[in-house]
Amino acid sequence: MRPRAASLDADGAQLARLRRACLALPQVNERLGHGAPCFYADKKIFAMYSDNHHGDGRLAAWLKAPPGAQAMLLETSPEAIFRPPYVGAYGWIGLHLHGCDDAALAHLVASAYRAAASKKLMALLDG
Repeated sequence: MRPRAASLDADGAQLARLRRACLALPQVNERLGHGAPCFYADKKIFAMYSDNHHGDGRLAAWLKAPPGAQAMLLETSPEAIFRPPYVGAYGWIGLHLHGCDDAALAHLVASAYRAAASKKLMALLDG
């Protein structure tokens, strides 16, 4: 068994920020997935917490992105956004949590939620 990489979020403040942004949305639930906290809109995952994943040195949120958004964000915000492993091939983005303010985090989390949410959940969000 491979040893777990050291946490970059020792006090849990960045996970708490991500959790606040995700749980502020309608009918979101959190559960472990792939060994890390993941956030679901009903049964569809839209956000994952990544703390030094396999020793990559990043403290990040992996977020589902609308079609075409990944390429645009990688080009316009390369210091804040990266292509995460595994899910990046499906258009997801990685967001460095350090240096990202709460408003930007909430905006990108809401966009990820919209990319995953059912029509029923969208009605709750927009209503």
